[in-house]
Amino acid sequence: MNSLLALGARGVTMVISLVCGVITTRMILGETDIEHYALYTLLITIPSLLTFTDLGSGAVLVNAVATSDDVRTDKKLRLQVTSVGRILLLFASGLMLINTVLLITGGWRALFGDAGAIPGAPLAAFLCITLFSLTVTLGVWFRILLGQRRNHLVILVQGLISPVTMGGVWLMLTFGGRDFDSYLAVASYGASLLTAVIGFLLVTRSTAPLIPDALRVLLRWRSVPGVRVMDVGWPMLAQMVTYPIAVGSQRYVLAQYGTPTDVAEYGVAGQVFFALNGLVMAAGVALWPQFARRRHRGELRRGPYLLSLLFGGAVAAATLFVWLIGPWLFEFITRGELEVRTSTILSFGCMIMFTAAVYPLGMFIMDKPGIRFQVIPTLAMAGVSIVLSIVLTPILGIVGPLLGVAFALIVCQVIPYVIYIHRHRERLLAPERAEDPASVVESS
Repeated sequence: MNSLLALGARGVTMVISLVCGVITTRMILGETDIEHYALYTLLITIPSLLTFTDLGSGAVLVNAVATSDDVRTDKKLRLQVTSVGRILLLFASGLMLINTVLLITGGWRALFGDAGAIPGAPLAAFLCITLFSLTVTLGVWFRILLGQRRNHLVILVQGLISPVTMGGVWLMLTFGGRDFDSYLAVASYGASLLTAVIGFLLVTRSTAPLIPDALRVLLRWRSVPGVRVMDVGWPMLAQMVTYPIAVGSQRYVLAQYGTPTDVAEYGVAGQVFFALNGLVMAAGVALWPQFARRRHRGELRRGPYLLSLLFGGAVAAATLFVWLIGPWLFEFITRGELEVRTSTILSFGCMIMFTAAVYPLGMFIMDKPGIRFQVIPTLAMAGVSIVLSIVLTPILGIVGPLLGVAFALIVCQVIPYVIYIHRHRERLLAPERAEDPASVVESS
């Protein structure tokens, strides 16, 4: 039931996010120019590169909440919340240190390529990361909700980001004048901080006095040392960071080796295909508890190959549809200011198609040996993707990094996973102790 609620919530928020994203893009391109839109897309991509803010320790917190008899009075859980909170605080502090260094040394300007030369771009990046660091410190909220099997609520709360961002961009464009054009991405980070505050307040109220008790001892490092949380989650950490880094880095490779128009075209096409990817992710992650439950009951009779083909085929069909309506759709989104080429649409579809095909294979082998096995392929996928992006972008342009990720997914994940499933078929189909479904959500 939780999986269905999560999938339904993802479907609703995907539509809202897509509509708000289209309107936001039209406003930015209509009031500014392609260079400022390229800067906007580069700035809002940064959080997707930093999905490991808890260094994997959140897996412990999710499982602890899911197995606790009473989260309000569980002393061990309180110490775990404190420990994870300290990791988040340290991560945010380190991020602010790096943020300050990049501002002082001109690192932000160099990172953004041509877009970094826009007046105010480095300061805009500094402000965005400052807001993001504040958001990180509140990060225990969605981990606790995930442990309570209320991940649909997490999705709905985070679904507020797109409409709030749209409102913030409209306010700055309408009342801020041209001086605010470089700072439009601040609206997105402000929206994320707002949703984090809302989620944190929801969790504080529903689990009281858990959060207030944990906060009271958060900075008492010596007198309240906390508990071990980093002995679990390292394999999950590897999987959490690889795909976002492989895909999120593409815009920065384009910024260095391409043009602002390439970055803008990537951002416009990405609005459609990353929304599709979010739906694939929700459906794919929901397979883990199903596989685990059926395996535990001895009802698992076949591998995930058919599902993998269905997932990939569904994305291929969606890509065909986007290609058919592409000329009208992207002209509407960009107000005719930017062309999204057929090669970009097909390359994006190819990347998301193989991403979708990987999900059933990966979720099928999410027992402990399978999780450990997946570490090397996922790390290899990220490394190969980044190298190919750097090599192919000067040659192929915008399609280079997209095809690079697609190739890496096939070679580093699809083929190794199929071989692993074939070799360990007996173990994977044999009845065993069920995996904790609460861990499923942390991997998403």
